[in-house]
Amino acid sequence: MDEKRPEQPKIKVVDRRKFSSEGDPLDTAAPTVEAAAQTAPPEDVISESAEPTPESGPATPAPEHRGQSSQLFLELVTMLAGQAELLLVGAEDLPAQPAEAHRMINYLGALEEKTAGNLSDDESKLLSSLLYQLRTFYLQRK
Repeated sequence: MDEKRPEQPKIKVVDRRKFSSEGDPLDTAAPTVEAAAQTAPPEDVISESAEPTPESGPATPAPEHRGQSSQLFLELVTMLAGQAELLLVGAEDLPAQPAEAHRMINYLGALEEKTAGNLSDDESKLLSSLLYQLRTFYLQRK
């Protein structure tokens, strides 16, 4: 029963991220080819711990991408709110469709619910303000 297991090679994990978990850039020099070769694990050793886990969550985007994604989010919310308003009011060639407007308002509500805690103050305020206005307008039109 006292079988000796072959000694397994030790695994060394090296953090090569360029940003901290808060999104701040790290002050590290670029690794040289020799340093990368020294820290690289042997090809025959596969480390399960080096693979990303679902618990770790998505990587924090770089600061320059945060502004762009924030702008895209604001455009998306504004576009959906505009569609809902257009469906509530109608146009000369499009009759009012309150059921479809209600669906758009529900989309925005689901977006608010699913992104709770992940939005900036401006994004959260815009989304909740638009939802309040659309819901009030919907009830007046109903």
